[in-house]
Amino acid sequence: MSGLKPDITDEEIGIRSFQLRKRRAVERAMEKIRQKLSKSFSELNTQDVEVLQWVLGETWALMGQYEWDHIYFSNMDMGIALKIIEIGKEIITSHKVGYKGFEEVHQIIMTLESKKS
Repeated sequence: MSGLKPDITDEEIGIRSFQLRKRRAVERAMEKIRQKLSKSFSELNTQDVEVLQWVLGETWALMGQYEWDHIYFSNMDMGIALKIIEIGKEIITSHKVGYKGFEEVHQIIMTLESKKS
């Protein structure tokens, strides 16, 4: 067996593992946001929800997991969600440099860390 090459490299396994961790982290955050915003969340259109998910995922990739795990997404209000969506749209349309936008989102969600409900 030592002469056989694996179909999947360690690098590919690492990339897949990273993507899976990112997706799970964003799914957990989105569920907390959905529960908190309740009825008002349903007023967001599909594109806005997708932008929010994308921005949170890219921001997660820039943050450490320890830091991310201390964010209370259940404290997010609609104003914060809309601001994050706005930043995401600015990045997508190249009106804002990606890294700068994700850093802004990072600063915004860090305010949720110690905010009390």
